[in-house]
Amino acid sequence: MNRKRLEQILDVSLTMFREKGFDDTSVMDICNACGITKPTFYKYVNSKEELLRHYYDGALETLIQAMDEHEPSNDYVALIWIGLSMTASRSIDLGPDLLSKYMILNFHEHTVTARYSAGGKQRTVEAIRKAQEAGQIRNLCDPEKLFMALKNLSLGLTLKWIMTKGSFPFFSHYGRMVEDIILPDYDTVLKQTGVDHRKKTG
Repeated sequence: MNRKRLEQILDVSLTMFREKGFDDTSVMDICNACGITKPTFYKYVNSKEELLRHYYDGALETLIQAMDEHEPSNDYVALIWIGLSMTASRSIDLGPDLLSKYMILNFHEHTVTARYSAGGKQRTVEAIRKAQEAGQIRNLCDPEKLFMALKNLSLGLTLKWIMTKGSFPFFSHYGRMVEDIILPDYDTVLKQTGVDHRKKTG
């Protein structure tokens, strides 16, 4: 398979979905914009819906790379936020209309983001555990249960963001809620890493 051709189809279709709307963009519209035939289109994807699935290609690799780059700092609070926010960021970047289409697809087919979620979950749960052991967060609940609470919070807030057509700043709301749950000890983080998160948030 020609990876560059697939990336062209994905990039063009996403642009058209945002400009015209998902329902008003036909496969033929995408083919014409890419300069390809329908048989060529279906060589790469089976449907318009599958294009949304491909939107998350490479997401896990990007997340793991970001966490690998940051981990030597031992700032586990920041690692937790990377694990949570990079997952959400890719979704929010779709915009409320496209994201609603994707969410409906995800509800019908539960495995759409399974690989991405599983890999991101493992690394974020580990960051939570290390943050607890280092005294950087005061919530000492089971790391996996704590992660699921944070992910469910993200899902609920995402649905609200979709229903209100993106009427509020998702990440500032989510960030405050995450802090309320994990209870970060910023004095300990500052002492251990030299990073003052209060300057970033205040």
